[in-house]
Amino acid sequence: MRASWVPNAVTLARGASGVVVACLLVAGYHHAAFFWFIGAVSTDLVDGWLARKLDAVSSAGEWLDPFADKILAMTTWGGLLALGWAPWWLAGLLLFRDVAVLAAWIFTNGRQMWFRPTLVGRLKISFEGVTLPLLLLHDEWMGCHWMSAGIILGTVTLGLSAWSAGEYAVQWARGEARIRPAEAR
Repeated sequence: MRASWVPNAVTLARGASGVVVACLLVAGYHHAAFFWFIGAVSTDLVDGWLARKLDAVSSAGEWLDPFADKILAMTTWGGLLALGWAPWWLAGLLLFRDVAVLAAWIFTNGRQMWFRPTLVGRLKISFEGVTLPLLLLHDEWMGCHWMSAGIILGTVTLGLSAWSAGEYAVQWARGEARIRPAEAR
């Protein structure tokens, strides 16, 4: 029996986990939200490996993966913002960026705009993946005020986000970005 659906199921679970993280956070279970987020973000390493291992790389997985990442990040930022655990300028601007990316995807009618990945874009994702758990901890632990560390790393994330947006805008202006039609997937 071929389990080609497994990688996409893992990816879908990551996206759905964003709602769980936000609900846990708002309900007052921030330690549970922290551990759920860590588990969810870890699946980003697993789904691609599974897709290659099971020979189940698919066009659905290609667009589902970044979509699930956006949903996980956006709902977590939203929960942090609702509780006042992230500054509005930080959470708001990063949420705005992700909403703009999703709106562009919708505007292209589900077609994907393909940009050459950049180091700065990869760094932004990595920093965000560390920033969010630090903000979810919200406590002082082992002599460190994790929320302050999260805000500092979040500010770096915001700077990297702006820089990567500039790089992608340059790619688009130079005609290096391509829209991949739905039929070609």
